[in-house]
Amino acid sequence: MTTAPAPSPEISSPAVADLLRSGLEGFGLRDQQIARYFIDHAEEIPFLSAGEIAETLGVSGAAITRFAQRVGFEGYPHLQRVIRQDLRATLGMKQPGGQDSVVARFWASERANLEGLQNIPEARLLAFARSIAAAQQVWVLGARSSYGISLLVETILASLRPRVRAYSADLLLSRPEQLLEVTPDDVVVVFTLRRYSRATTRMTHALHKQGVQVLLITDQGASPLSKIAHQCLQLPTQGTDVLASLAPFISVSTLLAALVAHELEGGHLKQAEALNAEFGVYEY
Repeated sequence: MTTAPAPSPEISSPAVADLLRSGLEGFGLRDQQIARYFIDHAEEIPFLSAGEIAETLGVSGAAITRFAQRVGFEGYPHLQRVIRQDLRATLGMKQPGGQDSVVARFWASERANLEGLQNIPEARLLAFARSIAAAQQVWVLGARSSYGISLLVETILASLRPRVRAYSADLLLSRPEQLLEVTPDDVVVVFTLRRYSRATTRMTHALHKQGVQVLLITDQGASPLSKIAHQCLQLPTQGTDVLASLAPFISVSTLLAALVAHELEGGHLKQAEALNAEFGVYEY
């Protein structure tokens, strides 16, 4: 078997994929199977143990370790670490490209995202809304840019039902005693998109252990929370050359709120509107 050249510690995952592709013909059948898995599932590798990959492929954990060593790494953790480093770089904020047609490209990508949302099955959206409507408390969790979406969702849902609160995953991680308020009748609506926040992952796992139903709204990448989510919506987030689009998250959140309102038949909303009128919250 031909052994691929040893990569440097800072080699990027596209280079790793190229390395594996270039060596495919010289690999044995088992190594070809493993190599194709690494090529096709690069975004999932940072969240998978060697044992999990081995179970999926029907090989031993030792086979994964030996494969990583044969292609020039110290072992599977080294290969996993290199892939993770590159994903952090390639999925981060990018430098702006040329100025030509920036506006046109932006609106084209937004239209494509919104059209893609129509492919989400209605039954899946209804199941999400019913879980939110039936929960004793609704935790809305996000970090960094996702926290802004969480605050918006809190504002919308709080007018439709009681006991809704947005949490910053970063702040919640520093005040874990708030988990004492959790009950198994609660749901947590989690917003996450690449690059996935460690704080969001850790706090969602903690809530899951408390028996909370996890409703995940994410992008089309390989979220580390997809395995524990009770329900999951994956949204298209094609953006400009600098940022991913947040519009699909806002659109779906608004739709879910409308569905929740129908489930609850507007009782809480009527009471909230009466209080708004009594306190003169709005000018007109």
